[in-house]
Amino acid sequence: MVEPAGPAPDGAGDKDSPGTAPLRHLRAAQLRARVVRSGLVKLAFGTVFLVGALAHALSPERHGQSSLFWITLLSLMSTINVGLGLRALARARRLPAGSWAPIAAAWGGLAVALLGLLLRR
Repeated sequence: MVEPAGPAPDGAGDKDSPGTAPLRHLRAAQLRARVVRSGLVKLAFGTVFLVGALAHALSPERHGQSSLFWITLLSLMSTINVGLGLRALARARRLPAGSWAPIAAAWGGLAVALLGLLLRR
């Protein structure tokens, strides 16, 4: 007759052991901190891409085909990065799903409006 195996020696299989709950909470806090950091980095990249688009919009050759391509690409990358960063922050802070989308859309709309004003001058 084979005896049933007991809990793992390190307590990994025992959910009721006193040491696993704090470790689970610690790991969850570490993961949330990592998600917040990555979200902030994505927001920073979105801001840098928008500054690059504004720099192209203020250049002397702003109406050239190449400049318009880069302005469009940089503004799209800015909006995407800001959206992903806001999504990460919303998930880490347990906000309602989709609460980041209107803010990202407003960012993109305001960026396009500002770039349009700069290109008209």
